[in-house]
Amino acid sequence: MSIGLKTWGKLPACREQKWRKLPACDPRPRIGRTASKMLTPLLQIASWKLTPLWLLLVVVGAVARADDAAEPVDVIVVVGAPGADEFGEAFAQWSETWKATSQRAGLTMQRIGPTGDDRESPDRETTDRDQLQEALKRSASTTSGRPLWLILIGHGTWDGASADFNLVGPDVNAKEFGSWLDSIRRPLVIANCSSSSGPFVNRLSGKNRVIVTATKSGSEQNFARFGEYFAAAFGAADADLDHDDSVSVREAFLKAAVDVDRFYKEQGRLATEHALLEDNDDRKGSSLSLVLGKATSKGDAKVDGELASRFSIPVSDRGPQLTDEQLVLRDELESKLRDVRDRFSDADPEQLRQHALPILLDLAKLYAESDRPADEGDETR
Repeated sequence: MSIGLKTWGKLPACREQKWRKLPACDPRPRIGRTASKMLTPLLQIASWKLTPLWLLLVVVGAVARADDAAEPVDVIVVVGAPGADEFGEAFAQWSETWKATSQRAGLTMQRIGPTGDDRESPDRETTDRDQLQEALKRSASTTSGRPLWLILIGHGTWDGASADFNLVGPDVNAKEFGSWLDSIRRPLVIANCSSSSGPFVNRLSGKNRVIVTATKSGSEQNFARFGEYFAAAFGAADADLDHDDSVSVREAFLKAAVDVDRFYKEQGRLATEHALLEDNDDRKGSSLSLVLGKATSKGDAKVDGELASRFSIPVSDRGPQLTDEQLVLRDELESKLRDVRDRFSDADPEQLRQHALPILLDLAKLYAESDRPADEGDETR
């Protein structure tokens, strides 16, 4: 059953948040990623509290094996050639985290790559490369407004001209991977969690795409740990910066990048990986410090993160069930709300309130409709 407009009797529980200097609990009503960032006077305009604006991408579905997936799925997790048992165990664990996340969120997931003792078997009838290409072809058959999540877990290589993701059997390079994505019209969230993954930003950047890479360049060739922390972030309460009970790609990127940085500092080692986030189609990507606002971009480069804030996964299995049309409307309303925030953030709070109130009420109406039983509308016609 979906959960729509509802009064929350208690504030979110305080929780320890060592990785960021923000209050442990937020006394503001939790009304969504964008709305919750508005000024306090604006947030007091409604007498009720709105259900968190979760981006619940799929309402039904199960985790699918690669050879069982006949329909387009929502999450494709590709596990590359491990090269050593210790890496194989780590990659398997990270993919299991994605499996649990997909099940919790009701997302259909396809896993491609070695499992168990089948970690190095390039002589199978269908190679992992072929399975990946076929899965992407199936994804091109839908124009859903819900994003396709592509998660690459493994090792990468860079020869100075081409960046490859290492599969069991034939590898795939960034240019080839980009050509396979050309026919997909739905939004894309692509996370290459391998070493030497930075060049994938240049090759895969595009409209309505969010690209995350574990490294900033192909020269960062050591084993990358980013994938572990990125997978875990979507189930971590302290990754939920705006307390909307969901973790966006931007929030997961920040959490994972900070955790990676802490790992190297605690180990007394020089960091050999620096993640990038790209979502504005400028093929440059933004580092952790840029996304956090602790550094200034060069030239006219725009800091990435706005689109990445719109794609999220709930941290629990509760939430409203939105149709594709409702998701589009929700995104439009939140975009308008961001514009209002930017235009009137330095103005009188009353001006901000007056311009934002109609948008917030439309959002409330949208989520009230999502909570209505399917047959209720038929009875009133």
